[in-house]
Amino acid sequence: MQLQTLQMEFFGPYRNATVNFERFAKTPLFLISGNTGSGKTTIFDGLVFALYGDTSGDQRTGEELRANFATPKEKTRVTLRFHHNGHDYEIWREPAQLLAKKQGGVTSKPMNAC
Repeated sequence: MQLQTLQMEFFGPYRNATVNFERFAKTPLFLISGNTGSGKTTIFDGLVFALYGDTSGDQRTGEELRANFATPKEKTRVTLRFHHNGHDYEIWREPAQLLAKKQGGVTSKPMNAC
C-alpha cells in the first residue's frame, strides 16, 4: 500500500489539514517530526482511524479526537487516499459526534464510513 494523502477535518488540533505522502513516493523511509504537542501522533491516529475506526494507541478514542473548537455545524472527518495493487482507493470515516440539526438543536451521529 502506498499512501497518497490524508485529509483531517476538525480532527485533533487540525481544522482542515492535508498530509501529502506522494512527495515521499521515491523515498522508502521518512520522518514525521515536530515539537511536543504539534500533532504528530494525531497524524498516526488519523491514518489508523481511517483504516480501522480506532486510534493508534489506548490513550484516546475516535470520538475524543473531534477538535474541541469544532462547532456542531462542523463535521469531523478523516479521508485517506492510497494506491494498492494497481488501484487507487479513497476511504473516509467520521467518529461518533454531536452535529447540528437542520431545524435547530443537535443530534448524535454514530460513526460513519465509506
